[in-house]
Amino acid sequence: MQHDRQDAAVEDCSPQGSGRSTPSLARSTTSTRRLARTRLVVEGWRGINHSIAMVNQNQLLAWRVVPGMQLFHVDAPFFVPAWNTAQHGAGFEDADTAWLGGLPAPDGGPVDAVFRIHSPILPPPLAQATDAPRRLSYVITEFGLSGKSFGGAAIDPLDFTRGDDRVVTATAWSRDRLLDHGFDDRHVHVVPHGVRLETFHPSPTAQRRAERAALGLHDDHFVFANVGVATWNKGIDQLLIAFARVRQRHAGARLLLKDHRSLYGLSAETVFQSVAKSHPGLLSSEVLASISLITHNLNQAQLRALYACADCYVSPYRAEGFNLPVLEALACGTPVVVTAGGATDDFCSGPWATRVRGRAGTMPDAQVPGGRYIEIDADGLVDAMEQRLQAAEPDRRLGGTAWERFRLAMAWDRVSLDVLALCLGDPPPAAQPTVEAAGAHSQKLAA
Repeated sequence: MQHDRQDAAVEDCSPQGSGRSTPSLARSTTSTRRLARTRLVVEGWRGINHSIAMVNQNQLLAWRVVPGMQLFHVDAPFFVPAWNTAQHGAGFEDADTAWLGGLPAPDGGPVDAVFRIHSPILPPPLAQATDAPRRLSYVITEFGLSGKSFGGAAIDPLDFTRGDDRVVTATAWSRDRLLDHGFDDRHVHVVPHGVRLETFHPSPTAQRRAERAALGLHDDHFVFANVGVATWNKGIDQLLIAFARVRQRHAGARLLLKDHRSLYGLSAETVFQSVAKSHPGLLSSEVLASISLITHNLNQAQLRALYACADCYVSPYRAEGFNLPVLEALACGTPVVVTAGGATDDFCSGPWATRVRGRAGTMPDAQVPGGRYIEIDADGLVDAMEQRLQAAEPDRRLGGTAWERFRLAMAWDRVSLDVLALCLGDPPPAAQPTVEAAGAHSQKLAA
């Protein structure tokens, strides 16, 4: 095991091998006076807890405070017609939900721009889009794009960026996958997702103890957590295997899993069954008794409590477009263990994040055809989890000036203005690295 390797060593494990430089994160230069005159139409999803809808709704809530700006909303059809606000609600507070639901449709007057955020998304020649001088399309991918990404339509990626139209995505990993598919590298911009600091924050000590007790967790338990749909790219199988190995050596280890079966119809139990079949005897009764599976929907406050209860958030993903739960856990003061070389490299570069190396995925690994992904090193993942578990008590929670500056840099109130600037056609500002500006340094593990 080796620590504190140079970034190049981490990049070597990435399967992309594109040789492209990492694009800078935009920082808004749009004037407040200009924003106050803006009329913006958003075509997207709202009312549900899908990640794309959550990004849209969080940005809308951040734009709410821009004085004088007029926002309009057009509801795009959900990818799954059965999704609905009653069963799959976003979990915002009532006042926020009411404001989001009350956004008006376009009034027929001229608008400055259209921001399009839903899936599948088609280029303007094929889309029934609101007429506007420019359109900004949000396009994000985990493994890469194919015809299915656009609903089976035959599209020319360059149609997304004709004239003044542009594309925004959330990470360098996703951007490289778009370029692999033929998007114009001059007009695809990276702006990270953000976090609502008023929602996602650490719990005071007494409150945290009470929240843990409500989940049956004791002071001497070390709690790992993961939130996500039980799809192959999330690496839940890798997490279960690693946790079982850790639990065999540390009786106080616990795992909180939150799946999204309501939204996707996919249960984490199928992953348990797969691991039990591939690793007979590993998921013993003692291991299974140490795992809590949360299957019902959580509102934003309940999700915050889950993150804050944990001692370490673990995401051994194979491919992600961004991975919002990792950022939300960090904002709640919880250190993270993540796959190195993927989407989270853009914002997991401090002492609060352990990045575990892996290798480029190959066809024999795959449960999906094609695409780019990373197979995390299994031993390295166990080592990383044990290192967090064995850390001294004061080092288990995040805090300090650098971490607080990181939180502020990643707030929705800040990053959403960068998206708004792109909507209005402003050129990307000069590079201003978010994490490094916070005085952070990287921590990596390799087997």
